[in-house]
Amino acid sequence: MAVPVSEQRKLFQRSGDVCAFPRCKKALTAKQTDSEPVASLGEIAHIVGDSANGPRGTSLLTSRERNQYENLILLCNYHHQLIDSHPATWTVSRLEAMKRTHEEWVRSRLGSIDPVTGTADRGAQSGGDFIEWFITEAERWPIVDSPVDRALLGIHAALPLPSGLPESLSAQLPEYVRRDMDAELHEAVGDAARRSGFIVVVGPSASGKTRSVYEAVRAKLSGWRMIIPPTAGDLDELLLSGIPLDRSVIWLDELTRYLDSGALSLRAIRKILAEQSGPLLVIGTMWPADFDRYCVPPVTEHALDLNADAAAILRLAIRFDLASAFTEPEYRRAATVGEQDPRVREAIERSADAAIPSCLACAPELIRRWEQPSDPVGAAVITAAVEARLCGHPAAVPPGLLRSLAAEYLTSAQRATATADWFDSALQWALRPVRGDVAPLIPMARRVGELDGYQASDILTHRAARRYGERRQSPDKLWGVLATHADHEASMAIGMFASACGYPDHAEVAWSRLAEAGDTSAMRALGLARHDDGDDEGAATWYHRAVEAGDNEAMAPLAAALQQLGRTGEANTWIRRGAEAGVPGAMVGLGRMLEDDGDYQMARHWYEAASEAEDDGAGKLFLGCMLRDQGDLDAACECLHEAAEAGRAFAGADLHHMAMPIGATDAAIGRFRVGLTTTYASAALCLGEIYLSQERSDEAKTWLQRAANLGRQDAMLVLGTLVWHEGEHELALTWLRPAAEAGEAEAMLYVGLTLDELEESSEAGTWFKRAASEGHPLAMGRYAIYLHKHGDTAQALEWLTKAREAGDRVADMFFAAVRGTNSQTVVTVSPLNLGDLNDAISWTPMAHTCGCVADWGWEVEHSDPLSFMQWCSGVVTVECPWHAVARFPEDRPPLLVRSSPHGPAFYARAASSADENLGQRIASGIQELLAMAENGDVAGILATISSDYRSWLESQQYDVEEECFRWRLMNLILNRCT
Repeated sequence: MAVPVSEQRKLFQRSGDVCAFPRCKKALTAKQTDSEPVASLGEIAHIVGDSANGPRGTSLLTSRERNQYENLILLCNYHHQLIDSHPATWTVSRLEAMKRTHEEWVRSRLGSIDPVTGTADRGAQSGGDFIEWFITEAERWPIVDSPVDRALLGIHAALPLPSGLPESLSAQLPEYVRRDMDAELHEAVGDAARRSGFIVVVGPSASGKTRSVYEAVRAKLSGWRMIIPPTAGDLDELLLSGIPLDRSVIWLDELTRYLDSGALSLRAIRKILAEQSGPLLVIGTMWPADFDRYCVPPVTEHALDLNADAAAILRLAIRFDLASAFTEPEYRRAATVGEQDPRVREAIERSADAAIPSCLACAPELIRRWEQPSDPVGAAVITAAVEARLCGHPAAVPPGLLRSLAAEYLTSAQRATATADWFDSALQWALRPVRGDVAPLIPMARRVGELDGYQASDILTHRAARRYGERRQSPDKLWGVLATHADHEASMAIGMFASACGYPDHAEVAWSRLAEAGDTSAMRALGLARHDDGDDEGAATWYHRAVEAGDNEAMAPLAAALQQLGRTGEANTWIRRGAEAGVPGAMVGLGRMLEDDGDYQMARHWYEAASEAEDDGAGKLFLGCMLRDQGDLDAACECLHEAAEAGRAFAGADLHHMAMPIGATDAAIGRFRVGLTTTYASAALCLGEIYLSQERSDEAKTWLQRAANLGRQDAMLVLGTLVWHEGEHELALTWLRPAAEAGEAEAMLYVGLTLDELEESSEAGTWFKRAASEGHPLAMGRYAIYLHKHGDTAQALEWLTKAREAGDRVADMFFAAVRGTNSQTVVTVSPLNLGDLNDAISWTPMAHTCGCVADWGWEVEHSDPLSFMQWCSGVVTVECPWHAVARFPEDRPPLLVRSSPHGPAFYARAASSADENLGQRIASGIQELLAMAENGDVAGILATISSDYRSWLESQQYDVEEECFRWRLMNLILNRCT
């Protein structure tokens, strides 16, 4: 059956009239004659043979399906014959990949326009040199259990093998010492035979990571092929190409170099893990600090997140951790292996801290060569390569750049005496092995004959990182050279490192070079830098450039910058355009805008759209908050729980863990730490507040504590006050003090109250004053009371006036209750006879701090009810009059106590035994009521008042709080009601 003309036309158009075989690209049409203007030189080849007897003919495809465009590939005559004569090599899957890669290349040349339909194909990926090599050189892919060069895998060179030993010992690899984690690692690797997987082994330099991975793959995936992509771009292209990768190990030693450039996409990793055609294993190694560094997002909603894809990629991986030092069981196994392999035995003998892998990798010799050099200029070359990596440059440093960097470490004398070949001579010294093949500097190449640069030994880099980390510093000599001269692939990360380490000018230089070359991520980085400097106009300019260059992600921060500039109309336009373009942050922003306008239905639509776009949980967070404000607490809690889970997934399993570039500033660390947990902590706080409003105290405390543990000061305040009102004041202090130190005025007040209760009076006064100075109305009144108690009447009255102006009536009540606000008290005490007491005196028993219970009385001739209430409120916290005035005898005669020469006078006598319990209860009631006034506990003051009485007071326009306080005080003192 012939190929229909329509299918032939489609094939020629989508093939660009050129041969699809990699690197051929031979034109397959040519002008022939006037009557036949175009002649075809191409041949239509069948991927699945046109018949069951043809090459690759075994298939369930029908005759019609075999002749459709999808099963056809356009080739020149030579390559048509090649594929059909070697069907075992040129399989169906390889030809399908060849067709797909070639036609995507054609589309990319046409600006991603489909030549048949004329429509844009945004998903088109152009095949590169690596894909072409991959397709044509399939038979050269190594098998995992075949001998593979250890340098290709990234395994450190080891101590040399002495001569005269059995041939069973490998010169490249010492005998393997089984690690404690191997059983679990082997199980995870073996699982890849059933379903595709992604594994990362994390550990310090020279801890044995790569060797452990290699042994696991060899043991569990025998017969699989090993693919080692040269660059992140090659890897991403390969994973998205659709080329069948069944039973393949994607080997990513030093995964950092694939992530730093940003060329490896989350979409690619998700694609291979989700596809069922598998099985496939992606496996890599990393340093701990690098793994954690990627998982730290920026602090603000519209900030640039350089690590967003990298963090999401790593969250898909199964992580195994490997320590540099051997455990006791590992050490015993090493001793057994050392009986057969003298290299392992020597490493054991030389290792003082059980770091046997590093001794196998000649770590002591490497360190000695670098730190005690016979060639100081050569050591400068090593230092330049080491510290460039700590500043964010990829491990391989190009020769020209390395020369410029090394010059930064030369002394003035060394520069003056340097010969023309100084760098070449120093480089050769740095490349010289210390033992066997182990050298401080190693030449690196991704392709044969193409030197990429020189990489410093991981052992030396790790040592420098630890040294700088202990000093909390970063290298300071290289930023200018790196920012100005590093290639574009390295500049983005260098800018990020420079910014985090406190070198914003160098970061701007690095990013500006990229931005001028059209890099939109760099444009966004520059926009964020302008924003941090308070230059919103400059920020908007850079964000707008990024948008114009096709970066939809920049629409959200552009809208934020325009909003700051007061250009609300433009901001709203961009936030809507960003949302419609599928940017999660813009979707949330549009939802908030619509919610503010009262369009709750559309706000909900955009919040849910953000969630479906796999945001960090912000969509569900704001939807939950909107539902809470609308009173639908059950639905709100459901959304907030989903937001918390999404936030936890975004932040990673360990929400407290934190790592940054070596020498990152405290400010940068703080910003990143907040950004890491913003959604989770916000959702936790909202859940805690909802549960608190529902009186579900235990659940409220659980969620509030989660938010507080992540540094949310508002959660610390809510949790601290909740625990405080439950009576656990010292426990509350653990949450309230950090919030107070962070500037929460209400927390300052509670800290002062707690310290005052613990009799740490001086510090309590400091916190009262700080809270009052922040303008907290209750704190002003409480500080006035504190000053009054400590004898500073003038200052007390000043702060009382401020409290009144701020609307605090409770402090007024306290002063009125205990003494009156304007009186100067001069107490006089006179003894009486029992006959001086009469039936007109009204008595109230009250306990004093000395343990005595006194009967206090008043009569119309000497006092009035209000003065008596003030007097009793003031003396309830002091000793009885007989203990206070030592000249009276122990039999405690009746007394007349006058508060001032011309003021009211009160009677005192020893209470009867029948009234002692009543006196204790009255005193406790007064102290409790005064404490409520001190603490501003309005709810407590109003707690025992009937709703009818309260409604009547409000209807008569009384001050409800003040009247209720007086009523309760009157009941205690005048009515003797407890």
